Amino acid sequence: MKKVALDPLKCTACRTCELQCSVAHSRSGSIYSAIFESPPSLSRVKVSWTPGLNVPVRCVHCEDAPCLLACPVGAIEEEKATGTVQVREEKCIGCFTCLLVCPYGAVRLSFDRKKAHKCDGCTERLREGLEPACASGCPTKALVFADLDEMAEAKRSETAVRETAAISRAAAVAPREMSSLERILAMRKEMANA
Repeated sequence: MKKVALDPLKCTACRTCELQCSVAHSRSGSIYSAIFESPPSLSRVKVSWTPGLNVPVRCVHCEDAPCLLACPVGAIEEEKATGTVQVREEKCIGCFTCLLVCPYGAVRLSFDRKKAHKCDGCTERLREGLEPACASGCPTKALVFADLDEMAEAKRSETAVRETAAISRAAAVAPREMSSLERILAMRKEMANA
């Protein structure tokens, strides 16, 4: 199953994900028309900054979603086909209990501040065979839409490359001690020559 994954070390806070999300959820679907819409389309992802790190905060569609469990009127539902957690704005009464219990801060107020809104996983785009808007527009690939197994394999490959580079740098900087095997081979060589 594919999910949007985040690598905050790659995020430059360009906010392209916010723009892409806003345009994808606008009535027109066009950046040229969306800026004139009233009320404006709101992004469902928000780049937050912490010292030294930028984090695109979006709904992760929790398996046991606290927002779904906390909603007193059932306005938040799980869409089984896509594995996403959806806010049904027509049912929302604006109590914002979902906002209070979300561990990620991904639930926000609508433009009129009367309803909850959050990432919908771009289910319409997925049905059309497209990636979620936030991931499709990310220039640094801080947000990627990939299979979980593919993501794990990519992380393992990155780790192997990073570790190999670190070992190579360490070997170039300081003379290293002989390994146990190298010592044994050197002793055998000395014994053979004696």
